[in-house]
Amino acid sequence: MIEIAKQKGALLTPTAFQAALIAEFGDVDQLCQEVRYWDLQFQPLTVMPEKRRVAYLVQGTCGHFELSYARFRQNLDQRGAPPAGKLTFTIPGPTLRSLWWCGKETASNDVLVYYPGNEWRSISDKDFEVYLISIPLADFASYSARCGMPDADPRLLQTVFMAPQSLLAQAQTVLFPLLMPAPYFDTLKLDGLVEDLIGCWLAQTGLKPRKAEPHKSKLAISKILEKIDAGETHHLNIPELCAGMGLSRRALEIAFKEKFGVGPAAFVKSWKMAQSRRLLMQADPQKISVADVMAEHGFVHVGQFATDYKRWFQELPSETLSRSPIGSL
Repeated sequence: MIEIAKQKGALLTPTAFQAALIAEFGDVDQLCQEVRYWDLQFQPLTVMPEKRRVAYLVQGTCGHFELSYARFRQNLDQRGAPPAGKLTFTIPGPTLRSLWWCGKETASNDVLVYYPGNEWRSISDKDFEVYLISIPLADFASYSARCGMPDADPRLLQTVFMAPQSLLAQAQTVLFPLLMPAPYFDTLKLDGLVEDLIGCWLAQTGLKPRKAEPHKSKLAISKILEKIDAGETHHLNIPELCAGMGLSRRALEIAFKEKFGVGPAAFVKSWKMAQSRRLLMQADPQKISVADVMAEHGFVHVGQFATDYKRWFQELPSETLSRSPIGSL
């Protein structure tokens, strides 16, 4: 996955998954003891065949998202409490057909929502799998604002909503890396998935969410270009800019790619790399170093800068500096 991201340049923002738990379990008591984030009390309803595992579980974080995958291979009476301070969406996996959950019979295209502090109970079939994505509860307001419903209260919304097959497929695709040995995720896709889930949730409740107005994307592009022209890229924080305008990162990403063929981060980085090269080509190597040039344009990681620079210009930054005409005088 890392190699794919490199081949596509900076169009993706691959972020490593920080695993908290990856394990198979032979009995439910062991699972309930070792599971992270959740307070679980499981009771098996059938005898487990010998030499079979009850469950496979993956849990961890990627940025501010908590991500999980769980597959259970035994009928279970499940009770518990969700993660504190988090709003959690449970997306059905391919093997989940139905589930009795909090007094409701859910279907294979239903998304379950866990609100912190609310205990739950479900009874599951002998083989089912789910993906889970959690966000800080405080982030719900910004996501609902993106959908045009800034005053929505998640406590008043339904705890089950039906998702179209396209959204379920999107969720399963975005979260599928949880099944890989060393997961990496595109955080923009995680962000977009949560926005789409919340938009669908609001719509299922009878509200009519709307996406951010197109003019917000145009205004954000103009602000970024103004900062570039003014040489103010050092402290240009694209997530903060989007948050301040009530605009999703994904909306800005789409607008930039439609207009310039690359996302905003790649656009800004290309400008900074070009300016760094010009400075290195004109600098006196006796008075300025590669580190000085990096600091001038806000690059922090020496190894990453050298790698990116060579990929862009087919030579190391130190080689460009050593060929400066000023240094050869």
